[in-house]
Amino acid sequence: MALEFAEAIPRNVAQDWDGHLIHLWRIPYAMPQGRAPLLALLAAYLDTSTSSVVLDQDARGKPRLAPRSFAAGATERLEFNWSHSGDFALVALARGCELGVDIERFGKSQRSLEIARRFFDPAEADALAQLEPDVRDRAFIKLWCAKEAVLKAVGEGLSFGLARLAFARRADADWILERVDPALGESPDWQLISFEAAPGYRGALAWRGQNHAIAAFRTTGTAG
Repeated sequence: MALEFAEAIPRNVAQDWDGHLIHLWRIPYAMPQGRAPLLALLAAYLDTSTSSVVLDQDARGKPRLAPRSFAAGATERLEFNWSHSGDFALVALARGCELGVDIERFGKSQRSLEIARRFFDPAEADALAQLEPDVRDRAFIKLWCAKEAVLKAVGEGLSFGLARLAFARRADADWILERVDPALGESPDWQLISFEAAPGYRGALAWRGQNHAIAAFRTTGTAG
């Protein structure tokens, strides 16, 4: 899927937000920043100061906004998820819809087929084995990214088991969710959007439930 990231100011977008939309942000990022860019973005949506944004985690360890971050009388929790790789981070936000998002940089040193044979569904590994090495490495990143997004949506880590959700490679070289462990519901319950997050980067966004339109934005400036 092609997503166009429109340049925008977070606070302006937050003020005009239709809560039925999922908002997806691409922001410059550098590791020394920690969670600072995330907290600044959440503060814009909560119409508060960054220092007032408090995070805790659910029973599985998934980060979430602490109840005291919300204004009194708020009826729906602001849900978010984020991921970073290289020079960028992705942040997804929604109301009443738990999200998972992942970003991965192409070209990283990897042992695609070895990892797939060890951790992925056998059919996925077989599909990767049929590809030329350079094509295989990109296909592997796309598949990894999709798996991560689904697992993050339910707050599960890699220890849940990457083989407990299986994808099939389509003729257009993308991956479609084919089977999930019963703990994740059923595959038709899931919405999964895969896209070019930036030149040289893959992104994936997943959630369980009804379809939602997505509005994608980017901030300007450099990380650091």
